[in-house]
Amino acid sequence: MPTNRYAAKQADPIEPARILVVDDSSSVRYALDKSLSEAGFAVSLAVDGEEGLRYAVEQDFDLVITDIDMPNMDGFELCARLKGEFKTSHIPIIVLSTRDSDENVEQGFRLGVDAYLSKGGDMDENIQRIKDILQARSFLTGSRILVVDDSSSVRLFLQSDLEEEGFVVQTAENGREAMDLLPGFKPDLVITDLMMPEMDGAELCRAIKKSKEYGSLPVIVMSSLGDKPVMRRLMREGAASFLVKPFTTAQISIVIEEVFSSNFRLLLEEKERLRMEHELTLAAIASLVQALEARDPMTRGHSERVARIAVGIGGELGLSRFELDRLLLIGQLHDLGKIGVRDNVLLKKDRLDDVEYEHVKDHSNVVADILRPIKSLHDILEVTLYHHERWDGKGYPAGLKGEDIPFNARLVAVADVYEAITSERPYRDSMPRRVAVDIITEERGRQLCPTCVDAFLAWFERTGGNMDIPEEFRQDYES
Repeated sequence: MPTNRYAAKQADPIEPARILVVDDSSSVRYALDKSLSEAGFAVSLAVDGEEGLRYAVEQDFDLVITDIDMPNMDGFELCARLKGEFKTSHIPIIVLSTRDSDENVEQGFRLGVDAYLSKGGDMDENIQRIKDILQARSFLTGSRILVVDDSSSVRLFLQSDLEEEGFVVQTAENGREAMDLLPGFKPDLVITDLMMPEMDGAELCRAIKKSKEYGSLPVIVMSSLGDKPVMRRLMREGAASFLVKPFTTAQISIVIEEVFSSNFRLLLEEKERLRMEHELTLAAIASLVQALEARDPMTRGHSERVARIAVGIGGELGLSRFELDRLLLIGQLHDLGKIGVRDNVLLKKDRLDDVEYEHVKDHSNVVADILRPIKSLHDILEVTLYHHERWDGKGYPAGLKGEDIPFNARLVAVADVYEAITSERPYRDSMPRRVAVDIITEERGRQLCPTCVDAFLAWFERTGGNMDIPEEFRQDYES
């Protein structure tokens, strides 16, 4: 069964994607080998189509890049032979050529070529195109397909062939059964016959498209030649594509790839849109924190210092690079709730009375209204809400105890205590670092999480309390 080795390699960066380059020009082979290797790919080289076909059949490749004009076997014949071989039919093919006329492009795509790249084009753009094609291919394998047909022989035929192509397949006898299977199976694609009892394919397609939960699920409808008017109507109503019976395995594979490729592009666009929205949201929140700290010159830079200490503690605990990056952001935003504290309380030079202290305690809840609607910021919300909880359960706002307190909130609490003690406050002078360490040690198992305190002590002994961003973060942080 064809498998997607690239998808596995994405999780294991030690094994890069393998690319076969087929070109009779030694200078082109050298240039491609150098550029692709520097981009992290494993490259094999062949001098013509015959050698390229032999390598492709004997070895495993994730992508083939081929020239058109070559002796012995040209690029078009190589494409046809690769697509005709069971072992290599699933491999994406890129044609690299100066022959980019409409006729040549059309011939290549008829043979199954995935993309054209011009010789002499921008190599960075070419490499990005290669990465996009490999990523799109990884999107296919392992995808879940629900096949709906009242014919057991059609269901068996499709299930067998699609599973050989690397898909996960579930079958249903009619639209009603298919709708019942959707919540548990969660398919990426539905392929349905048109004429079925109980609920036919047209009804199923409409039900899926009207569903709030499954409206974006692509549907391919199978029908006979005489059903074309119905098919055109279903396409207008949201069907992704259709297949006219009888069809071959190659035909359905092409239709599925086209549907998935289109869906993949939409997902990438949506991902980019969400990324931009996320960055704008974080920028707006960071501006709020800066505005907050500008209200009180004595606490200016507090959140930044807490973030740096938290990263140091996280490093001692063996957190991953991603977790430390996230912790840096969480630390910078941990005091966002103080934006709801009145100036006469926030800037008071004497100790707070009971009423004022209750007002300050409410600041943790203020931030919930800002962050709770944004699911991607829920880890930040946990810390802004709960970093004033205590290990012994005597903290606020919820009186959480021990490990019921979210881990990052416990970690940031230690960093927050250390920074507060060693910084000047309106009602007292700053204290020496060693005094802060002694206080934190005394609060281990009372106010503060023992595990996080131990990691803090290890960080302090190693750095002396130096709050510099670790070297591996410096470039990203400064940029």
